[in-house]
Amino acid sequence: MRSKYALIAGAILFFASAAAPAQAIPIFAQRYHLKCGQCHSVLPELNAFGNYFRNHGYRLPLPEHGTTIFAIRYQMEYDKEPSEGARRWTPGGILLGSGNIGPITAYLHYNFGAGGGPAATFLLFGAGYNAHTQTLYRGGLFELPLAQSPGQRLDDLTQYGYYGAHVGLNNLPLSSPRWGAMMERTFGNLRVDGTIAVSSYQGAAYGGKPVATGENTWLSTPEFGLWLRQTLVQTNHAEADIGGTALGGTLGIQPSGRLPFADLYQRYGLLAHATYRDLDFQAEQWYGDDHDADGFLTNQHSSGGYARLKYYPIPHAYFGLRYDAYANPFINRDFVYYGAVQIAPFRFLAQEVQTPGQHPFFSGAITVAFPGPLKN
Repeated sequence: MRSKYALIAGAILFFASAAAPAQAIPIFAQRYHLKCGQCHSVLPELNAFGNYFRNHGYRLPLPEHGTTIFAIRYQMEYDKEPSEGARRWTPGGILLGSGNIGPITAYLHYNFGAGGGPAATFLLFGAGYNAHTQTLYRGGLFELPLAQSPGQRLDDLTQYGYYGAHVGLNNLPLSSPRWGAMMERTFGNLRVDGTIAVSSYQGAAYGGKPVATGENTWLSTPEFGLWLRQTLVQTNHAEADIGGTALGGTLGIQPSGRLPFADLYQRYGLLAHATYRDLDFQAEQWYGDDHDADGFLTNQHSSGGYARLKYYPIPHAYFGLRYDAYANPFINRDFVYYGAVQIAPFRFLAQEVQTPGQHPFFSGAITVAFPGPLKN
């Protein structure tokens, strides 16, 4: 076991020593003549400037230049011990597109399908930013403003536990994009997000085959969310912030061969995040309450969260350790050990998942991004 970790660590350090900032996915890089190190730490993870750019509607007060019409991100995943019927090597890809229409920036994330899953539009929204009021607007199919992006900028290959949890027959996880609108406004060091959703997407970012649940679901009343994030400390070497979330709606559920029913649900989350030099710590805890999770008026509680510590030996490589736990109502726990490095347009990632009482599960992935034709 130790030899395996030493091999992974040695390989990542070797690649890290050779890694250098390269061209980013050129939809935005060519538009503003940027390098990947300006917005990305390790593709597709964003650094502080990248998050600033995203939170300002993908616009900068700089001259715009000719850019690509689209870009493709391709990922090849490897599982040392694939489950029965699954491949050892699994390809997957997504089409990323963006364009400016007056003050609105349109954004597209389309998956090509993987693991037997269908191709589908995963994200499709328009974004605009009002500099006077410091307000970001989005409308269309968008991700919830979670602390860790579940579909676009996941830093390993394992979904953050409670983000993907189903509660009873409620198959609407936090990780699923929503059809609706979002508004984000900054008040000093406080960031406030409001979301309203009328429908949702059920699938995977890279087109992985959806898990068959045996029921049809829909939002029978809109889902409303309030997200708060307060910066407490911000210096050249350290940052600390906390956050909280309240989210709720009513999901219509029709199990196979049964009458439909409505599940009134709420989700509450707490967040803590801190950085110091090359270290990054983040933790979340979620609580859920479903008033009718199975169609028999069962009030079901759920909870879960994670604690994650990452170390960046250089800006374009990291090692991570994450502990995941959630209960709904059965308890699930995982330790995830992982590392990644970016070299030119490639990301190399290796991870091992250890579930108590089970054999560890080793996997890896190579991710690459390349442009479409240049538009002048």
